[in-house]
Parts: sequence; C-alpha cells; structure tokens
Amino acid sequence: MVDRHSIPIDVSSSVSSDWPTLIERAIDDVSRILRSEAHMLESSLSSASQLQIANTIARLTIVAAMLSGALCLLAASILLLRQWLPWWQAFGVIGLPMLLAGSIFNAASGPRSGTGA
Repeated sequence: MVDRHSIPIDVSSSVSSDWPTLIERAIDDVSRILRSEAHMLESSLSSASQLQIANTIARLTIVAAMLSGALCLLAASILLLRQWLPWWQAFGVIGLPMLLAGSIFNAASGPRSGTGA
C-alpha cells in the first residue's frame, strides 16, 4: 500500500502572506480605474471645449457679417437721403430713429441687476 504522509499546512501563514499581494492588486486596480476615468474626463472635456470654440467662432463670424451689412445699409440710406437733403439733415434723419430704436431695445431688455439702489 501507498504510505501517505500528511503534510501539515499552516493556513495562517499562507493567508497572511497573501494579504500584501491582495492589497497591492487592489491598489493597482483602483489606480488603473482612476487613471482611465481621468483619461475619459480629459477626452470629454477636450471635445466639449473644441466644440464650444467652433460654435463661438461661427457665431462671431455671423455677428461680424451682420454688423458690416447693417453699416452698409446705414451708409446707403444716408447717401440716398443726401440727394434731397443736406448732409447734416440726412445724418439726423437716420441717426434719430437709430437712437430711439437703441433706447427702446435697452429699456425692453429689462432691469439691470447689480445696481445699488
């Protein structure tokens, strides 16, 4: 018959030697998760900021085109009125409605916050 010798296994020593390995693995896993989350956050913030910059540039281009168009229309209307009126009257006839429109728009935009009244 085969003679079996039982080898005593010290359970407490093997468990205690595995704890540092388990703790090291857990810390490594947590650090990898945090690095990947930070990378994902950086990627999403980068793409969001690039999209915002592109939208801002597009809107500024539109505003610049509209502003130059409005100035051209203003100059054309003054030059048209100049055919029948002196220069000062042509500028006055165009300037007064522009001033009134700006005042009405300013009043319609609502009360300003931050006033110390």
